[in-house]
Amino acid sequence: MNKKEYAQYEKDVENFFKKEGIVNLSQIDSEADSHFRKSPCDCCGRPLGGDRHDCNGYNDELKEIQGPYSVCEDCIGYSEYGQLDDMTMLEIEDS
Repeated sequence: MNKKEYAQYEKDVENFFKKEGIVNLSQIDSEADSHFRKSPCDCCGRPLGGDRHDCNGYNDELKEIQGPYSVCEDCIGYSEYGQLDDMTMLEIEDS
């Protein structure tokens, strides 16, 4: 991933949060195994198939939990830490 792709990724995730009205993403069952899906991630929309986790989010305006969403591991980490994993961030920095 390069800087331009990362900037687009951040916009896509931000747009998902705004569209859904949620303020976070949480795995529904952190003990559950991920599942492979060919469909895009519900959060970032990247078209690549991959491991997905069932997540939900809290809508602060409606005061309710929404979901489930089928979310890639990158989006879970990004939601929790505000950036992608360290190796990806180094790759972006070097691009």
